[in-house]
Amino acid sequence: MKQRGTDIFSDFERIRERMEQAWRQVLGPPGAPRFSAPLIEVSVDVYETEREVVVLAEIAGISEGEVEIAVDGKVLTLSGERKPGTGLPGRLYSQMEICHGPFRRELLLPSEVDPDEARARYSQGMLEIVLPKVSRRINRQVKFVVS
Repeated sequence: MKQRGTDIFSDFERIRERMEQAWRQVLGPPGAPRFSAPLIEVSVDVYETEREVVVLAEIAGISEGEVEIAVDGKVLTLSGERKPGTGLPGRLYSQMEICHGPFRRELLLPSEVDPDEARARYSQGMLEIVLPKVSRRINRQVKFVVS
């Protein structure tokens, strides 16, 4: 009986080629239009002090004017878009991990806030949003009937 000689590296190469072919069938050729752009997941920290709720959002590469901040009750929404960099001719990427496209993040705030008094500051890729808490004092009269 003749034993077939196998070269494990050529087997891996064939598998790699078939996987690349399958990806091209699903995604199309590089640069082909996509059906929808994925949303970028913006990382955030949310904390509160006695008087404020503070949201820190990591949005490096997004200019200040391209970020929208909205507050509706206890929900804060950050949205915008990271524009793709201007490509230079002759670049051949071997790895691309910096995402561009739209982003939207909705956060449930831990306390009621006053959006009219909110402040935002953007520095070194970090957006800090300071939202003063609403101090609600409920004054109501309670009548007791003594029997």
